[in-house]
Amino acid sequence: MDAATSQLLGTLILGRSVAALATLHDGRPFASMIPYAIHLDSRTGRLRFITHVSRLSTHTRDMLESPDVCLLVTMPENNSQPPQALPRVSLPATATFIAPGDDDHGSLKAAYLARFPHAADYFQLGDFSIVTLEPVSARFIAGFARALTLSPAQVAAAVGDVALG
Repeated sequence: MDAATSQLLGTLILGRSVAALATLHDGRPFASMIPYAIHLDSRTGRLRFITHVSRLSTHTRDMLESPDVCLLVTMPENNSQPPQALPRVSLPATATFIAPGDDDHGSLKAAYLARFPHAADYFQLGDFSIVTLEPVSARFIAGFARALTLSPAQVAAAVGDVALG
């Protein structure tokens, strides 16, 4: 992946705050919208998307039943290009529920609240949990007829490069 394409991917992921989340619900595909933050471990290069979900939500129960999910992050529509040319990334991932006593809970919570400070009150509710979504691969569409299959390390590097500026 060239530097400009990597920059586009990192900017896409860091520039959006919501993604479509696909789960399996009763054996059928189900999509919902979730807010997300990013946690990039500078020591290991491990990239995780962070969300904070209620157990009352269908997608939460789906992730508890099957942790295999997929995120779709897209650039907003605009009038200057056809929808088929919009940059987007599809990220098959593994969902992991993070218990309050987990070593990473504090840093994940801080990353989430840095992006969504209004969500602080939700952490007081007993039915909400932090869930990390760790990509296992990625399919990045950088524009019309510009598709790439990427490793988690390539996605993490693109995000890290943009985050560090």
